[in-house]
Amino acid sequence: MAAVVPTKQFDMDAGAQQSFVRCYKSLPEKPSSTIRFFNRADYYTLHGSDALFAAQEIFKSTAPCKKIGPEHSKIDGLLLNKNHFESFIKELLLVKQYRVEVYVNQGTQKNQDWVLEYKGSPGNLIQFEDILFGNTDIAVVAAVIAVRFANDGSSKVVGVSCIDTVKTLISVCEFKDDENFVDLEAVVVSLKPKECLLQGGETNPDFQTIKQLMERNNVLVTPRKKAEFSTDSLIQDLNLLIRFGKGQQRNAQALPLTNLKLAMSATASLITYLNLTGEGNENQYSLDEIERSRYVRLDTAAIKALNVEPRTESLSAYGAGSAHSSVLGILDKCRTPQGRRLLAQWIRQPLRDLALINERHDIVATLFDNSDLRTELGEEHLRRVPDLQQLAKKLGRKKAGLQECYKIYLCMMHLPQMVQKLYEISSVAAVKAMILDPLKEHLTEMDKFQQMVEQTIDLEAADKGEFMVKAEFDDELKELKEVMDTKEQKMYSQLNKAANDLDMEAGKSIKLEVHPQYGYHFRITLKEEKSIRNKNYIILDSIKGGVRFRSQKLEDLNDEYMTARNSYIAHQKTIVAEIVETAAGYIPPIKSLGNVIATLDVLNSFALAATCANYPYIRPKMLPSDDQELCLVQVRHPCLENQEGINYIANDVVFDKESRFLIVTGPNMGGKSTYIRSIGVSALMAHIGSFVPCQEATISLLDSILARIGADDSQIKGLSTFMAEMVETSAIIRMATANSLVIIDELGRGTSTYDGCGIAWSIAEHLAKEIKSYCLFATHFHEITRLAEDVPTAKNYHVTAIVSDKLTLLYKVKPGICDQSFGIHVAKMANFPEDVIEFARQKQAELEDQQGAVFEGSDDPEKKKEIIKEGEKLIHDFMDKCKSFNIDTLSEKEIEKKVSSLKKEVLNSKNPYIKALLGKS
Repeated sequence: MAAVVPTKQFDMDAGAQQSFVRCYKSLPEKPSSTIRFFNRADYYTLHGSDALFAAQEIFKSTAPCKKIGPEHSKIDGLLLNKNHFESFIKELLLVKQYRVEVYVNQGTQKNQDWVLEYKGSPGNLIQFEDILFGNTDIAVVAAVIAVRFANDGSSKVVGVSCIDTVKTLISVCEFKDDENFVDLEAVVVSLKPKECLLQGGETNPDFQTIKQLMERNNVLVTPRKKAEFSTDSLIQDLNLLIRFGKGQQRNAQALPLTNLKLAMSATASLITYLNLTGEGNENQYSLDEIERSRYVRLDTAAIKALNVEPRTESLSAYGAGSAHSSVLGILDKCRTPQGRRLLAQWIRQPLRDLALINERHDIVATLFDNSDLRTELGEEHLRRVPDLQQLAKKLGRKKAGLQECYKIYLCMMHLPQMVQKLYEISSVAAVKAMILDPLKEHLTEMDKFQQMVEQTIDLEAADKGEFMVKAEFDDELKELKEVMDTKEQKMYSQLNKAANDLDMEAGKSIKLEVHPQYGYHFRITLKEEKSIRNKNYIILDSIKGGVRFRSQKLEDLNDEYMTARNSYIAHQKTIVAEIVETAAGYIPPIKSLGNVIATLDVLNSFALAATCANYPYIRPKMLPSDDQELCLVQVRHPCLENQEGINYIANDVVFDKESRFLIVTGPNMGGKSTYIRSIGVSALMAHIGSFVPCQEATISLLDSILARIGADDSQIKGLSTFMAEMVETSAIIRMATANSLVIIDELGRGTSTYDGCGIAWSIAEHLAKEIKSYCLFATHFHEITRLAEDVPTAKNYHVTAIVSDKLTLLYKVKPGICDQSFGIHVAKMANFPEDVIEFARQKQAELEDQQGAVFEGSDDPEKKKEIIKEGEKLIHDFMDKCKSFNIDTLSEKEIEKKVSSLKKEVLNSKNPYIKALLGKS
């Protein structure tokens, strides 16, 4: 954000200030996340708490705020110029996810009447598109959803509609869900909307559950009135919005998706909210189904646990992305805005179709092996492609002009070179089917568009940045063009005169240039500035690039030229409108080209990421789900291995029909969490079509990747640590299948040790015995390692460490259990005071449970386990025999004698574990 303090002052006398303050205070109340601007023609103002907030955000101080109004009711005011306003709008809508309102005065200076001119929110950017997308390098995904729900006996029925105004796409689905709306959460994770419309009902428990779900996913919730969900005019609206295909009945009623009542109700609310039936959206939208079964299900916790996206969004994240902090940042080597948007979509929608995944892998492998092609695509071809999806949208909304048509034309002129280059790999079936054939088909459709541009737009002027219709179109245009050409020739003559006057070389040390603000002018370097002092030249400005100036004759000629040019532009408006109208007929192939190029950009980005890694990624071998295999050799975490000063220790993992549940123990900071996350990340990357950071990888298709990692409190969402992990784990149990990858880290730490251990054990046992999913279960509850004795498919692994005078973490994962806790060693590494460490050792000895008893053979983990198992069997048998006594017929002495006899039998076994429990040496 810029930090230059505004110098302009409020242009209001005392009476106007009083009138404004009165009007301002009469406006309806608003939440603090809605910021109100007041449009004062050549600048904008904010007031009250908005002014203080904006001043702190933009200028890092509230000093620029000024008090305005009568003495008894003054309010803070802040003035923003156009640049500050536009920058702040981007920050509010794209990063902070605030709502914005802009008011305009319909009254007089004396009697002010401020009314809402336009508004925006994270999911509704339509009225701010010129500000936000003037720079098409910002790859914003602006999806907004609406949700309707109803009760159907023991379950809920949920209807979802999502509108993406960039792709001009309406997506809908309807499904049954449980009371926690776990399926809805999977849809939200997949779509990543910015905003959600819900029918107002603050007292409804389901409304609150969905609201919390949205907030967990950083989705802004906007309550709407019941009337806005009415479908009375929906079919009429859809008939206006939808672009029907050739031969398709032009009636939305005939589309099967319109039978989804709740989803259509949600769609109606979105159309109203976004005002889509206004001018510019006719025949622009398509209606599709959200195909939930196509994608690997991800939960919110998995997105966070696997570092799929940067934790904090910023405007830079809409450009190149954060370099190494997330999987998205690692993979984002895209050169086009549509490529970045598609990558952000793919990473949340991993595929479950083996053929489609292999097609993506085929193309990535081909680009991986062909470094020249990979580099040339990125550096020479893709970077020349503008945001075709945004340009198509502008054409559809009649917001485009000759400049947009020229951008598309230049792209169409260059794309055949890229197609020619791609013929080098045309033998790869996937390249031909996914990229080459569609490119050729859509480019052929664009032939007449190129001819139209060549026949109507002055390409020579466009090369110089002036966008004009060819003069041959009209006699008056021809006359005005002749005037402009004559004036331009005379201005070049003036260049020669000025060069002679200043003893410089025309076109080199002194140049004639044109600027949008100044028009034609001379420019010399700053070093040469002294040569025009005390001469009859008019200096326009001095900048780093040199001094701009004019002679009086050049100024007169420029004025005459600009007068003719302005007349030319005014006269060509009708023709420009016809050109844009014709260009709008090419929206389908422009959009389709944008989609194909986005796909190529993402796959090339995958190949670049695979080669740029410290150790190149490899192609995973993908298998059908029934093969039940997930084996990674020397798997690494792609984010962590890129950090400076890290010498990453890679590890293996083997899941098959005999090994489904891996219990991982070991010291804090020993690498348990990194290990289990790295496996989840590689599985995710493989399913989106990327190569993976391993030496070898064999992965059977997954249906979901679910996680419960970390113990962060969520008080802002009304959830404690323990409640948050119980909600997430409950969802895992409901959703997981035998083809799911489940990652659980430190479950049960938010409550008492015994409660936590009991819950962790029961969940682990349920996952291992009943669900039988691929599961990585990292824990500090060493008791859970005994699950491997009862469940054949459960295996114990541990991260290794060496203990001498200090703890040395090796970060290597090996079979077996970790035989001790290293908490005190870690405390020592954190420089705890020695007396605290010593006291901790004493308390540890006091609190050590039976598993910690020291006896002969307890220094060998495997031997210790056998001894304890044998001892517990003896104890169990002893208890069973005691229970079999008939206490009704035996006297106390007889019972005592029998117990003593049984005790003697147990002691005669000489089991070291039992001897240690009884305190016998």
